[in-house]
Amino acid sequence: LIVGALIEARSCERFAELAPHVDETLRGFYTSLLKSESRHFADYISLARGLETAGAVEDRLGLFRSVEKELIESADTEMRFHGGVPRS
Repeated sequence: LIVGALIEARSCERFAELAPHVDETLRGFYTSLLKSESRHFADYISLARGLETAGAVEDRLGLFRSVEKELIESADTEMRFHGGVPRS
């Protein structure tokens, strides 16, 4: 659930970055997707909290955010859709 929540959060970020740079119709579509992904994030976190033991969700979110940051910022020798710093 927490990994799913982070996937939804990254989708929100992407749509928020793209929306200002496209035509009005596409901007509206991306904005609606952003809102939808935001609700999904909240739903996943809510479901996880329903299963958690004292503070486990926040601890796991911190752990996965840290791992995600390291993966995003590290060099990657393979071309991947969502990972690695581009090679020069």
